[in-house]
Amino acid sequence: MLFSQISGIVIDSKTSQPIKGVNITADEKGTSTDLNGEFHLDVGKGAELQFSHIGYKIVNAIANDGMRIVLITNVLESDEIIVHAGLIDEHFQRTASSVTVLRKKDLYEKGKDHFQMVIGNIPNLNWAGGTSRPRYFQIRGIGERSHYFGEGPPNFSVGFVIDDIDFSGLGMAGSLYDIEQVEVFKGPQSSVYGPNSMAGLISLRSTDPSENSESSMTATYGSDRHHRIGFITNIRIRNGTFLRVSGLKSYIDGFRQNISQDRNNTNKRDELFLRAKVMSQPMKKLSLLGTVMVTDLDNGYDAWAPDNNEEFKTYSNDRGEDSQRTTAASLRANYSISNELHLTSITTLSATDLVHSYDGDWADSAFWHDNHGFDPQVEGWAYEFFDKNNRNRLSFTQELRSSIGSFIIGSFYKHLKEEDKASGYLFGGIANNATAAYDFMVLAGYSQYCYDLTSTLKLQGNARYETNYIEYTGDNRSLDYFGDYMILPPVAFNVNHSMVGFRGFLIYMMDEFTSYYASVSQGYKSGGVNQQPYLSETNRPFDPEFIHNVEAGLKRTTNKYRTQLVAFYGIRKDQQVSISSQQIDGDPNSFIFYTGNATSGWIKGLEWEHVHEIGRLICAKLSLGYLNTWVNEFYYKLNVGSEEKGGNRDAAMAPDIT
Repeated sequence: MLFSQISGIVIDSKTSQPIKGVNITADEKGTSTDLNGEFHLDVGKGAELQFSHIGYKIVNAIANDGMRIVLITNVLESDEIIVHAGLIDEHFQRTASSVTVLRKKDLYEKGKDHFQMVIGNIPNLNWAGGTSRPRYFQIRGIGERSHYFGEGPPNFSVGFVIDDIDFSGLGMAGSLYDIEQVEVFKGPQSSVYGPNSMAGLISLRSTDPSENSESSMTATYGSDRHHRIGFITNIRIRNGTFLRVSGLKSYIDGFRQNISQDRNNTNKRDELFLRAKVMSQPMKKLSLLGTVMVTDLDNGYDAWAPDNNEEFKTYSNDRGEDSQRTTAASLRANYSISNELHLTSITTLSATDLVHSYDGDWADSAFWHDNHGFDPQVEGWAYEFFDKNNRNRLSFTQELRSSIGSFIIGSFYKHLKEEDKASGYLFGGIANNATAAYDFMVLAGYSQYCYDLTSTLKLQGNARYETNYIEYTGDNRSLDYFGDYMILPPVAFNVNHSMVGFRGFLIYMMDEFTSYYASVSQGYKSGGVNQQPYLSETNRPFDPEFIHNVEAGLKRTTNKYRTQLVAFYGIRKDQQVSISSQQIDGDPNSFIFYTGNATSGWIKGLEWEHVHEIGRLICAKLSLGYLNTWVNEFYYKLNVGSEEKGGNRDAAMAPDIT
C-alpha cells in the first residue's frame, strides 16, 4: 500500500479556535495535534481517520491533504477540567502532575469563602497556625510554619499565586469570592515557578470578564456578629472589551471574650476584598487581560490563653493584631505572530503592609497574681511581654515567553524589597527593637519541549536556570540594666546563588479516558542571610536547599467518575535547619543558633482523589493522603566540648494521614 503524508487542522465548532492534543488514529498509525491544532500523518490513500478528544464528540473522516476538521462539544462540556497554572493550558487528563482542581461549582457547593475552608479536602496539604488566616503552608511535609522577625528572607517552600500575582507568605488574601478555579500542585514546581515552589504551588484564578452582562449580590448574617455582603458586575465597555468587578466585605467578632479588656472582638476578622478585571482584544492577534486587586484585612489576634481557651475566654491586656493590606495589579498579553509563533508577557506589581502582634505572656498581671502567685512588687519586675512586627513588601515581576509549536522558551525577572520593624523579645532576648531591609533580585531563563513518541505516548521536559541576589542590612537595639538603649552590631551582608530546576515525564494515554505518567524532577529553595547580630561572617549566609523527586500516577475520567492516584518519593539535600556553634574562639558564651545546611532527609507517600456521580443530585467526593517523612541525624555544638544531636525523626507538620 502506498503511503503519503497528509496534513490538516482541528478546530472548535463554537469558537473556531484550534484544539491541541486531539488524538488522530488510522489502523495502527496515529498522532495528535500540536499547540496550533495542526497535524501531519503518513497514511494510505482513502484511509479512514478517527479524531477524538475529551469533551468532544468523535469524528471519522477519509484522509486527504489540507483537512479541516470541526469538533463539536458533547454534553459533558461543563465537566471538562482545564489546568491553567502551567506554561500552557492543559486538560486535567493530560497533566502529568499530582494536582487537585476545585472549580467554581465545587466551591459553591461547599459554601466556602476562603482558601482556609478547603485545605482539609486536599491530601497532603497542611497549614500552620499562629495567624488569623493561613499564611504558611506545607505540602508533603515541606514548608514554613512561621515567619517571625529574624527567621530569614521572604523565601517560601510553597508558592501562592492569585491571578499571576505572587502572594507567597501572604496567604491571608486567599478569598474564594468570584474565584473560577483553585489548583494545588503537589511536588516540585521550581522549573516553572522558581524558588517559592520547591514543595508545590497553590494557584487561585478568578473569573474572567465575559460577553454576557450580569450583576449579582449576596448577603449573609450569622452568630458572633457575623455579617457579609458581596457583589459582582460584568459589563461590556465596547466591542471586544469587557469589565468585571467584584467585592466582598465580611466581619465576625472572633467568638472570644477577653476578660482583661472586657471586650468580645479582640480576635475579630474584619476583611475587605476588591477586584477589577478587564479583558480586551484591540487587535485580531493581540489579547489583553488586566487585573487590579485590593485587600484590607484588619484582623485582631487574641487566640492564646493560659487555660488553652477551654471556655473561649482570653486574658491578654495587650492588643493583638494580624492585618494585611495589599494593592496589586497584573497584565497578561498574548500576541500571535503566526500560526506557529506566539508571545506572552506577564507583568505584576504589588505592595503589601503586614502587622503581626500578640501578647506574649497571654494574660495581665492580675491573672498571674491570682492564679499563680506572681507578684511584681515582690519579684521586682512585671511579667509583661509584647511582640510586634511591621513589614512592608514591594514586588515587581516581568515574564516573557515565546512558543514555537511544541517548544517554549522564556525569561523571568523579579525585584522584591521588604522592610521590617520589630519590637519585643527578639533573637532570644538579646534585642528589644530592630529594623531590617531585604533587597531581593531574581533572574531566570527556562524552556520546555514536548515530543509525541507515538499517538498515545508523549515525552515532555522543562528546565530552569536561576540566579538570586540578596542584600540585607539590619540594625538592632537592646535595653541595659538602667533601661537605656544599647546599639548592637549592625549587619550588612549580601549573597548570590545559582540554581537549576528541571522536570521530565512520560505520559501514556491508554484511551481517551485513562492516562498513566511517570516523572523525575528537581526543585529548589533559595538560600539567605542569618539576621542574628552576633553571628560570625562565616555562618552569616546559608545555601539553597534542593529536592529530587520521582513520581508515578494514574488518572481516569468517565461520564460517572474521576479518579487520580499518585505515588511519590523525594530526597531532600542540603536541608536548611536551625543549628548552633561557637562564634568566637575562647568565648564559651558565644554559642548562637542560626540557619544552616546541616542535613538531608526523604519523603514518600500516596495521594488519592475520587469524585463519583451517584445520581443527578448526589455526588461522592473522597480524598486520602499518606505521608512518611524522615530527617536524617545531624550534630551541632551546644557549648564548648559538647555536641547536640538533631534530626533522626519525622519532619514537623507532616501528619501520616490527611
